[in-house]
Amino acid sequence: MKKLSILTLALTLSACGESGTPRERAEANFHQINKACADKMGDYSGTAGLIAYNGSDRERKYKDVASAEGDDRTILNRMCYQISKLKEGSDKNSYTVMSFEEEPEGEQTWYVLNIKYPNNKQAQFAFIDIKGTMALGDID
Repeated sequence: MKKLSILTLALTLSACGESGTPRERAEANFHQINKACADKMGDYSGTAGLIAYNGSDRERKYKDVASAEGDDRTILNRMCYQISKLKEGSDKNSYTVMSFEEEPEGEQTWYVLNIKYPNNKQAQFAFIDIKGTMALGDID
């Protein structure tokens, strides 16, 4: 009974969107994405709902999150591949957040985490708020 109550509470909270500052939300989702991309079996479905759709459908591009189904799966795989290349030679979940920036672009704001891995590789991970989810949209 207690497990069911906790599950119900978790589902209720996740349906309401994420809580915290944009930086906290971006960092929390980056941690989840980084962990899911470390899956050695190549099943990156753990990133579904955390990565922005950036495929050919203009109606969905940066307005929806990618799922683990159909063509959306390619988006998840591509992002995880980029992250895996950055992490080569490093502990799979070790990184440092160097800085956080908010970059307004038109009617949207991008939230950028500057990440450094122990192998000295660095990258900018740009997040965008999509329907209450801080979704990874780009890696530079």
